[in-house]
Amino acid sequence: MAIKVEVFTSEPPCSGGRLLLKIIDKIREEYREKIEVEIYKGVNPKLGEYNIETSPAVVIDKDIRIIGVCPSEETLKEALREAGV
Repeated sequence: MAIKVEVFTSEPPCSGGRLLLKIIDKIREEYREKIEVEIYKGVNPKLGEYNIETSPAVVIDKDIRIIGVCPSEETLKEALREAGV
């Protein structure tokens, strides 16, 4: 079963958000069916669900893993490993 990865950016995305979207595209290609990626841009009800007030943010398997900064590709991969991917 795929692990759900939710990505939150502002609309339009800030420089960190744009970089995160590029990194997520690479990660999505590498992990293929192991992860399911959903991208939310701008104001979204999911922000309130997770109580996120700063973007960019990454939620992995309903756990807020990264908030307020764009992670490196390696940091994001490590967060996925910790989540069992």
